[in-house]
Amino acid sequence: MKKVLGVGIILIMLLGACGQRGAEPAEEDQEDRQTDQIEDISREPEEEPEEEVVELGDTEDIENDESEEQEESIDDTSQSMTEDELREIIEYTGIGEGDELVSATIENEEIKAVINLGEFELFTIEDLAVTRYSQLSDELLDHEGWEKLTIEFSDIGTITMDRSDAESNEYGEYFPTLEIEDRLK
Repeated sequence: MKKVLGVGIILIMLLGACGQRGAEPAEEDQEDRQTDQIEDISREPEEEPEEEVVELGDTEDIENDESEEQEESIDDTSQSMTEDELREIIEYTGIGEGDELVSATIENEEIKAVINLGEFELFTIEDLAVTRYSQLSDELLDHEGWEKLTIEFSDIGTITMDRSDAESNEYGEYFPTLEIEDRLK
């Protein structure tokens, strides 16, 4: 009985050892397959770049076209804004609900506008005028074609600032609010 028991234990140990040896390569194979699958998934199909065909012989025309485009873009930035563009800017950035744009002109590099402010319960009418001027001037400072901005707020007063009075920070040019308040007359 001891012999049978001893042989049984030896067989169990051998089977266990054989099972472990067979399991190790299978685990390694699974890991390798998983790694290969991950690599396959992470690889994107390579696309060949499309070749651009340029005909030689017309290089002078290409250079002329490029220089004309550059000149046009320079001319676009230096052009003065039209009164229609001015009205659009004022209506979009300088007019609130209940406000009315009475007039807007550009004469001798001076923007002149007349605005009737509506009622606003949270601010005094003077604070509202300063706020509207500040909002509008921030936008107008991004446009060329003027050196002086005069806004008349009906029944409140007029604010005039020269472009040279503008200050700048990381967001762009602006007129200081305290200076706008001081110029409300």
